[in-house]
Amino acid sequence: MDGLADISETFSQAELRVSHEQNIVLPHVAIEDLPAVYAALDRLGFAEANIGKITDIIACPGLDYCALANARSIPVAQRLSNHFADLARQHDIGDLKIKISGCINACGHHHVGHIGILGVDKNGVELYQISLGGDVDFGNTSLGTIIGPAVTADRVVESVDALVATYLDARQDGERFADTYRRVGIAPFKERMYAAV
Repeated sequence: MDGLADISETFSQAELRVSHEQNIVLPHVAIEDLPAVYAALDRLGFAEANIGKITDIIACPGLDYCALANARSIPVAQRLSNHFADLARQHDIGDLKIKISGCINACGHHHVGHIGILGVDKNGVELYQISLGGDVDFGNTSLGTIIGPAVTADRVVESVDALVATYLDARQDGERFADTYRRVGIAPFKERMYAAV
């Protein structure tokens, strides 16, 4: 945070903003200063070109920090980010919005994620309900549809990997995950995901 504060004081009139997608915005940066800002962010480990990509995940605080939560969100987001860390792969996958909530209060907006993940508690076990097809972009607002039974925490990454593989096999030129889902429906995603878990 100190590093970001220094960058903001130098390049963005000492102003930082946090977007609803949990990204930090440096307003008022002069175009000629962009390379220096990028270099400064890179030194902090923040210069990743992943906006709107699979690792640009929205996650609520979850059970680690919220008394209302039923399940952890941040560790799930971290495991997904690590699994899909290769930037070339992220750009091949394209725009794909994953949103994670640790309870039904939906602070992570899971219900409008292309892939939404909702943590639930069942008899003291953290499970994750996965939904597909939520969207708030390009005039195609929709709520996600629950794909089927919830999966355990250790199965979330392979479940999402199977969903992404289904999308990559079925997509047509220029289609985002949500577009392919709308075109082919839930069946191929559900079949492959539950075969993987």
